[in-house]
Amino acid sequence: MSYALKGNNVHCPCCESSFVTFLPAGLQKRSNAKCTQCSSLERHRIIWMYLKNKTNFFKQDIKVLHVAPEHFFYEKFSELTNLNYTAIDKFPEQYGYGRNTIQMDITDLQFADNTFDVIMCNHVLEHVEDDKKGMSEFFRVLKPGGWAILNSPVDQFRSVTFEDASVTKPSERLRLFGQQDHVRVYGTDYTKRLSDAGFKVEVIDFAATFSHNDRFKYGMKDGEEIYRCSK
Repeated sequence: MSYALKGNNVHCPCCESSFVTFLPAGLQKRSNAKCTQCSSLERHRIIWMYLKNKTNFFKQDIKVLHVAPEHFFYEKFSELTNLNYTAIDKFPEQYGYGRNTIQMDITDLQFADNTFDVIMCNHVLEHVEDDKKGMSEFFRVLKPGGWAILNSPVDQFRSVTFEDASVTKPSERLRLFGQQDHVRVYGTDYTKRLSDAGFKVEVIDFAATFSHNDRFKYGMKDGEEIYRCSK
């Protein structure tokens, strides 16, 4: 951590570090976004605080499937003694996720029906060509009564998801979908896609439950919604 950033204006709940400000991040630089200590972004801090304040994730004995785990989440979650924790990624060696991450495609999960109490999948489905198959696989392996956080970037000004399978050039994907490795831009029908897979979907604007000052303090982005999916 740079000495110049030491301070108490902002606080990262993921690593319990405080700074003058979070760093800018993103293709179109967002201010007050990235933790200089653990590299968490706004969406990660919102999920962390939701899990801590609104669930028993850190206390209850549960079986968890984590897809494409972020480094700091992996390190934290894999150490929790209450979790039976499984991390998977399609390309674990390429992205260097946790040392025990299993190579697996979410469209073909190698787990029995009704295996997991909780599934975590953050900003993955927009990269997956057959996202509907991935959603149905999540539903299949989730236990009845279980829940999943299946967050993806959603364009609130689109009512219908925009995708075109013929677009394969990274430069065109960047232009049309906002990132070189995205295959679509979700619209507000993202909720229906999850519902069609069988989930009961609750869209939670968790950041809105905090004051303006606290949203700045924790580096939360307005409109960063949590998609909690239950079976």
